[in-house]
Amino acid sequence: MWRLSVSEPSTDSRVVELKNGKTAIGRNTENQIVLQDVSASRFHAEIFFDSERNHVIITDLNSTNGTYINRQRVSDPVVLHPDDIIRIGQAVIHLSSDTGPTSASKNPRGTHRFTRELLLESLDEHAVLLYEVSRRLNMLTNLEDAMSEVRVMMKRTMAIDDCIIVHHSDFPEIDRIMPGTAARNAILNQDAEVTPTSMIVPVIGGEEVLGLLYFAKSRPDTRPFSRRDLQLAIAISHQVALTIQRMELMEKLRQQENIQKLLTRFVPPNEAKELIEDYARTGRLPGLRQAKVSILFSDIAGSTALAEQVGAQRFADILNRYYQDTTSIIFKHGGTVRYLGDGVMAIFEDRKQFVDGSLAEERAVRAGIEMLKKIQLLQFDHDLKIIVGVAIHTGPAMVGYIGSNERMEFNALGDTVNVAFRMQELARPNRLVIGPATMAAIVDKYQTRRIGAVSLKGREKPVQVYEILQTAAETQPG
Repeated sequence: MWRLSVSEPSTDSRVVELKNGKTAIGRNTENQIVLQDVSASRFHAEIFFDSERNHVIITDLNSTNGTYINRQRVSDPVVLHPDDIIRIGQAVIHLSSDTGPTSASKNPRGTHRFTRELLLESLDEHAVLLYEVSRRLNMLTNLEDAMSEVRVMMKRTMAIDDCIIVHHSDFPEIDRIMPGTAARNAILNQDAEVTPTSMIVPVIGGEEVLGLLYFAKSRPDTRPFSRRDLQLAIAISHQVALTIQRMELMEKLRQQENIQKLLTRFVPPNEAKELIEDYARTGRLPGLRQAKVSILFSDIAGSTALAEQVGAQRFADILNRYYQDTTSIIFKHGGTVRYLGDGVMAIFEDRKQFVDGSLAEERAVRAGIEMLKKIQLLQFDHDLKIIVGVAIHTGPAMVGYIGSNERMEFNALGDTVNVAFRMQELARPNRLVIGPATMAAIVDKYQTRRIGAVSLKGREKPVQVYEILQTAAETQPG
């Protein structure tokens, strides 16, 4: 018995048994094998099967785009043999026979080392289909959509009942996804595992296994997987590898772009550059760690009443100007900024020596003095005066980048942060107050006044609080 396995990118794979006599092929519905590809002529070719002589001959019917047998265009009638490949446009027709010679190539059962030669052989054997697969995958920008497209195409092309694609991020769960040893062996040894009704093929990019392809047939009357099926699976796995690499590169670039936007907004430019370079190498930002920090809080007093007084648009303009000026000052003194509705939080550290060698405590105080001076110089309509307060506290805190890839921010957590936040209540109108550790670091450098031990909301022990009295003009380096 002779069979034709017909594969087209846009339709389900089908098997046609040759009957004695002629079998017409083309786009016209009167043909026994109707092709969808526009490259096929209405009546493209015909196959004549002589059952008595067990002879199969194909004849091209003067088609526009030609008939190809084993990659060679034919014009005269050609005697066909088992395993011959007929190509008409993007339609690929594989000829097989029950009575033909049996070779090892027809039965790929077992383990197949994923070699460069096997990959090249597979790509060469299925170049036409791969063109269409590549064209479709290159139009997609989402990995899940791409994998879904691969599953649909493989089910159509190989007449399989099940297709599973496992991404390398799911390898820790591989024993649950694919019970047994075959999948894990395919990952560890980079081997393709084939049985008559299933195939597991690794998706390899460079030296890495990026995923696994699993194909299965469950219908009792289905033909077993052939060498040609294995070649097709390997060829498709190569396209999947390229797609995964492209998608992961796109995601990495997208994340880098998001990180760059985040860092240039909240971190001083020189530090942002170093963090972006570090992220490009490691793929992550520094997580939470314990560090000594000076925390600065500043907010606009009576912001709710102010918004009601001037209107939403004008208040937004005021807040935007406040953010711009305070951010510029914080960056100037080596701090990292977070926006807090009607205020800002700045984080100063001594991780790297500042340009003038000053400590984080002194830089925070400088920034606070300059912020107060800037606010007092701002001119608003109708003689509007903006009242702010600045509070600084120094101590240990957990600092680092927290959040998801979609939303990441630098933050500080702990008692030091809470104390600085509560100290703002003592800093209005337009005052700068500091805690004891900050005071110890800047003693004799600024004119100060001791406020005394103050009980803060949510804290049992009082905190010694001081006020900086020196003006910004007096603190400029000379």
